[in-house]
Amino acid sequence: MHPHPAAPEADLLREALELAPVTDIRLLSREPLGSGTVAGFLVTEAPAGADTAAPAADAEAPAADADARATDTAGVGVTYFVDTSRRPVERETGLATGPAEAPDARIWLHPADPHLPSLAPVAFADAAAVLLTRLGLSPSGPPVFVAYRPGRRGVVRVPTTTGDAWVKVLPPARTRRIVDIHTALARAGVPVPAIHGWSEEGLLVLAPAAGRPVADALGDAECLLDEVDALRRRIAAVPVTHEARTGLERRLDWYAGRLRTYDGAFGALESRVRKAWRDAAPTTVIHGDLHFGQLFQDDGGRLTAVIDVDTAGVGVPADDSAAFLAHAVASALITPAPRDELVWTLARAALRRWDDDAGRAQGFRARAATHLLGHALGAAEMREDARAAALLRAAASVVDQPADALGRT
Repeated sequence: MHPHPAAPEADLLREALELAPVTDIRLLSREPLGSGTVAGFLVTEAPAGADTAAPAADAEAPAADADARATDTAGVGVTYFVDTSRRPVERETGLATGPAEAPDARIWLHPADPHLPSLAPVAFADAAAVLLTRLGLSPSGPPVFVAYRPGRRGVVRVPTTTGDAWVKVLPPARTRRIVDIHTALARAGVPVPAIHGWSEEGLLVLAPAAGRPVADALGDAECLLDEVDALRRRIAAVPVTHEARTGLERRLDWYAGRLRTYDGAFGALESRVRKAWRDAAPTTVIHGDLHFGQLFQDDGGRLTAVIDVDTAGVGVPADDSAAFLAHAVASALITPAPRDELVWTLARAALRRWDDDAGRAQGFRARAATHLLGHALGAAEMREDARAAALLRAAASVVDQPADALGRT
């Protein structure tokens, strides 16, 4: 891998906040949004007595996951986001530069995400308690951030006396459509969590998923894939007409452009992925981001629930196959031995099963490899070079090697 290029958003952040040279800025996350990117940084003041002779280098350090951490372990760091998406918002919540209707950049302090105006209120216990009480629920503990994709969504878990409530924070303009998706799936018999309530302001409150996470008890790979195929058939029969939110081909361009700056040999892999890519018209209703981390089962291995259906709509079936395979591969790479072999077995079985005539016609392998490029880019930007290299090797294997080669190199 080449030396890590500094995130250009770091310079915007330093200039806008007039940060001292000794202030440490560590990249937490970076992904495409709108016509630009949104990048999260942990900003930490240097301790008293630190050497101030030279500016501190912009460092990129791994976060536990995509969630933004409001403070570091010492309590002296805060998380800022730099957004160059140019997406319109109802109200600015931080600094903005450039035209008011489409700023060149926005900078906000977590959790004041201008795309998710309900995020900051529900992040605090009192506001979350008021919200859930109005829905007839009795909170029994403080809210906990479970997931956060800046500009896109947040997920907050709130313990209640009758079980956890899951509060999804969404862009207001998307909320009603997502509620309609949940409702249509439930009416068609797809086992999605029940809706406690929702608001046009960008809130969706869900009951817990039935069963236990598949990820906690991976068993017979073929039986699980049988269940997944049955679930996909039920989703395909749901009467919705809008397109699924996948955007995989656009993401390929973004991933490739960034990965070229990290790995001089990446061009050969990019050529193999693009050669295997097949354009395909949307043909049926798909989940849009299907993987085993979103599935729940009973003690007999039957699927009892599927979550995160916000992306569902009419799309290319191979996109769900690709997302499932890529997630299994990425998960296997971070699963300790010997349990990792269970995940590799699932990944190999998925590749064998869905690499049929229909999958090949839709570029299933290239789509799965594209997902893995995204995982590799995330690892590279966090300076996890060994994991990034392993993900790129896995992408190369997925794009055109036999299924049995997965995890063997």
